[in-house]
Amino acid sequence: MKQISFFLGLLLLMGGCASKETTAITYSVPAECDYYSLQSAQCLDKNSFIDRVEPYEVIFVGDHHNSANAHKVIVELITELSLRDHKIALANEWFSPKDNRLLQQYIDGELDGNITKVLGWKERVGYDFNLSEPIYSAVIANSGKLYGLNMEKTFTKMVSEQNLTAMSEKQRAFYDSLDLNVTPHQQLLSPFFSHCHKTRSGESAQQCSERMYRVQVAWDSMMGQESAKLAARLTEGEKLIVFVGGMHLESGLGVNLRFSRVSKQPFVTILPIPRGAEEQKEIAVDLGSSDLLYLYDN
Repeated sequence: MKQISFFLGLLLLMGGCASKETTAITYSVPAECDYYSLQSAQCLDKNSFIDRVEPYEVIFVGDHHNSANAHKVIVELITELSLRDHKIALANEWFSPKDNRLLQQYIDGELDGNITKVLGWKERVGYDFNLSEPIYSAVIANSGKLYGLNMEKTFTKMVSEQNLTAMSEKQRAFYDSLDLNVTPHQQLLSPFFSHCHKTRSGESAQQCSERMYRVQVAWDSMMGQESAKLAARLTEGEKLIVFVGGMHLESGLGVNLRFSRVSKQPFVTILPIPRGAEEQKEIAVDLGSSDLLYLYDN
């Protein structure tokens, strides 16, 4: 997902009481902040920010995929935690668990030729590899690990098309377990799915929206479950950074929600926020959108 903005209000509640509306509490975050705590409603400097993050073994970090400036903050987070003697395990949405061997070869410098081609980056991502490479390099430089989290494209296609006969027994069990009825999550994403740009032949706009939402939930569920597996295997002093698009974590309703259903390990969520225009002094952010924020220049 491309760069997103935070919502200024909560959408209408769905269901029997559709006429009732709830407005979210918003904070005005000073644009000059580098980091901000929504828990204590205050700006943080770098050291204070790391102090807030360090106690957690599991750290969910939202990404704005096309921003080099946002990624500089992630590199700094990895570096600062490493300086405090923590090894980083970075789990990324662009890869699946079946890619972990490939990622280990990348870490070990065993991939020959064009790295982006060997990694299949263009087919996986679509964003410039140079935007993400500094993050991976920071992990590798500090003896960290890289993991894949997401569904394979073939399985994603099956879920999208509801092609149950093509699924393995394990895939079918996962598909049948999907919870598509988290109302706040539906509300959060409905503006993005209200206009279907790739309606299939014979498919209504409603069916298209439902299909896109089904895939989104499948991605979040898979990444939440795989994050829990990785978290359960952390060694002493190791930190798991789950690095996914910001909307996968917004308001604690995505990957982090699905993680919390299968793991008891405490976690912290960090989301990005662009500063916007130079003259902008404050940025309105929903109170429940995250635990911590990192701000970056567009």
